[in-house]
Amino acid sequence: MIDRFNIAADILNLEESIRQKLQRPEKQIVVNFAITLDNGTIQNFEGYRVIHNTALGPSKGGIRYDTGVNLDEVKALAAWMTWKSAVTGIPFGGAKGGIICDPRTLSKTELEKITRAYTKALADIFGPEKDVPAPDMGTGPDEMGWLMDEFSLVHGKTIHAVVTGKHLHSGGSLGRVEATGRGVSIISILALQKLKIRPARATAAIQGFGNVGLHSALFLFEKGLKIVAVSDVSEAFYNPDGLNIPELILYYNLNNKSIKGYRRIHQINKRLEDILEKGFDTVFRVAAKYDVTPRIAAYIIALKKVAETQSVKEVAADSPKYKQN
Repeated sequence: MIDRFNIAADILNLEESIRQKLQRPEKQIVVNFAITLDNGTIQNFEGYRVIHNTALGPSKGGIRYDTGVNLDEVKALAAWMTWKSAVTGIPFGGAKGGIICDPRTLSKTELEKITRAYTKALADIFGPEKDVPAPDMGTGPDEMGWLMDEFSLVHGKTIHAVVTGKHLHSGGSLGRVEATGRGVSIISILALQKLKIRPARATAAIQGFGNVGLHSALFLFEKGLKIVAVSDVSEAFYNPDGLNIPELILYYNLNNKSIKGYRRIHQINKRLEDILEKGFDTVFRVAAKYDVTPRIAAYIIALKKVAETQSVKEVAADSPKYKQN
């Protein structure tokens, strides 16, 4: 993040004092707590919340649950939230949070305990006018609802606005679940139009088939794009004639949120290189844990359009795209 920030700062000719201010978060909090698991054992967890900048308003940013969460990653993601809010004119600052855990191995009861313990530890940090969390990788409406409820219990009254991404019955917004996938798809449709590529004649590959990738695939499918490749952490599939996205989504939902075992089309290696070598008009990188290596970057810059929702990558991999532009 710092290297990419410095590239932008050089272009803007920012003063050194401003650079130093923007490179450092306002607050970084580490919390440790323990919960009793369903089997009766006690397990400790570590969580983070980083407030990067509040110059434009309350800090805003998601909370992720993943085994790879660490303080450096959370700091970088919080900074990206600052930039995204600022360049789009949204009156919020940037923040990010996370807990080191594997939500796939935890029961719903255990996830609720983790969320409530994390919320209680940060009850003085969160607030509608201070810091507003949201869903991220590994979290969703359930976690946001538990957070809101626990925060409200601590403060003695119901406070809906402490968090976004809640269920509708808890004061959430219609369309929030599919918002990220829909947003990146709309932008890419506009980019294709600018490049004079008709959506009905375009092909797309989607790397990552979680909440974002799933809704991106469905939106693009409905707009007429031919989705010829999809991958998740388990497998990748390719069909030059196009995939049946509604059918794949149904399989995904019935298969514990995984496309593994979907055998109706040709299976290829899950590496991004193998997918990109097939050749597409647009590539959606919405997976959580794929790094962009220089080799992959070489494939990407040969494409007409790339849509990305993950921002923290190696600058060495990003530089070919930067130089070409």
